[in-house]
Amino acid sequence: MSRTIILGIGNRLGGDDAAGPAVVDRLNQRRQRAGAPLSTDIMAIDAGTAPESYTSVIRQHQPDLLILVDAADMGLPAGALRVIPPKKISVLSFSTHHMPLSMFISYVEESCGKVLLIGVQPERTEMGGPISKAVRKSMMELVEAILEGQVAEIPLLE
Repeated sequence: MSRTIILGIGNRLGGDDAAGPAVVDRLNQRRQRAGAPLSTDIMAIDAGTAPESYTSVIRQHQPDLLILVDAADMGLPAGALRVIPPKKISVLSFSTHHMPLSMFISYVEESCGKVLLIGVQPERTEMGGPISKAVRKSMMELVEAILEGQVAEIPLLE
């Protein structure tokens, strides 16, 4: 069973909204380059705009830690990373989702030891645009934090 599941949430065609899926891509690329699994303790999934499609995977694996990575307008400089507390989820602007993240988290949290929502402040989210340089840099920092077990060092959104 995976101790940590990372769900990358977002629209790949929406510029910085693709940050979540791109983090998952980078984690899986590291796995391929190593020629072996990243770790049997980590499962990285591109959930696109429908994280609710992965509730059965989460419930089956019952991770110790579920990390949701999504672009979120937090009013911060582009690329800023923050852990978003549950009480702030409903007041922030997230990328396009089929189900509100607060509802998704409520549904899966009983199957997880802990759920962390990590927001990435987008610079631009126009359709067909590339991921900005600032968001690319923060994505690399987040990948390293995940691999080194240092996600607890990401600041909490005040």
